[in-house]
Amino acid sequence: MNVELRPDGMTEAPLFAPPSRTRSLDILPEQLEEQRIVGFRHSDTRARPFKLLRSQILKRAEDEGIKLIGVTSAAPNVGKTFVAANLAAALSRISDLDVYLLDLDLHRPAVGKRYSIPEGPGVHDFLSGQVTDAQSIAYRINDERLVVIPGFARELATGELLTSTQGDRLFAGLRALPKNAVVIVDMPPIFADDDAVIIGQRLDGFLLVAEDGRTTAKQARETMRMMYPTPFLGTVLNRFRAQILTDEYGYGFSYGYGGYY
Repeated sequence: MNVELRPDGMTEAPLFAPPSRTRSLDILPEQLEEQRIVGFRHSDTRARPFKLLRSQILKRAEDEGIKLIGVTSAAPNVGKTFVAANLAAALSRISDLDVYLLDLDLHRPAVGKRYSIPEGPGVHDFLSGQVTDAQSIAYRINDERLVVIPGFARELATGELLTSTQGDRLFAGLRALPKNAVVIVDMPPIFADDDAVIIGQRLDGFLLVAEDGRTTAKQARETMRMMYPTPFLGTVLNRFRAQILTDEYGYGFSYGYGGYY
C-alpha cells in the first residue's frame, strides 16, 4: 500500500480501496442512457469527445504527475457534471488505471443521481464527521475501474467543512492513492461561493466547462484568475452549436470538444 508523508512527518494511507475491493453497484444500461452516461461505450459516437479528452488528460497526468483534476464552470447549468461523469467513465476504460469520481459540489450535488446511486451517507457526512469510514461512501460502478464518491444535499457550512481536519484528511487520503489512480473532482461553479477556490488550492489542475453562446470570455478570464495558481488544463466547449463536422447526435468536432445534450 502506498503512503504519503504529511508535513508533520506522519504517514497518510489512502482512504479508498481499489475498485476491485470496493462494493459494486449494478447499474442497468438503460439507467446510464437515461442519465446520458456514454463514456463507457467505446463504439458510441457520443463518447468520442470524452475519449479525445481523456487522451490529453492522461498525457498531462503522465508528464506532470497530475492526480487530482477538478471540473468546474463559471456559472451553473452548463454541463460540468455531465462532463465530469463521462470523462471519469471514459478514463476507467484505460487498462491498469483506477479512476475515482468525487462530488464536491456540496450545495448542488448531482454525481450520485447521474450514476443512479440511492441516497444515503455521502461525502457531506464524511466531512462533517458523521461517517468515519470513507470506504463506506464509495461505490464501484458495475465491473468498471471506476469508484464514485457521491454527495447528497445537507444543510451544512460547506466552506468550513472543506477546510476542517476531515477536509484535510480527505485530500491527503486521495493523494495517497497509488500512482495508477486519477481523481476527477466535480467542483461547484466558480461564482457560486468560495468553495471552488478552496477546493482548487488542493488540486493539481482544473478543466473549465463553457457553454457555447452562454459563457463569456470575461467569465473565463475571471475563472482562471480566481483559480490561480492552480494549473489550467483546458476548456471543454459544451452544447457546441456549430454545424461544421457535426454528426447525427449533434456533437461537433472542430477545434476542441463539444456536445449538445
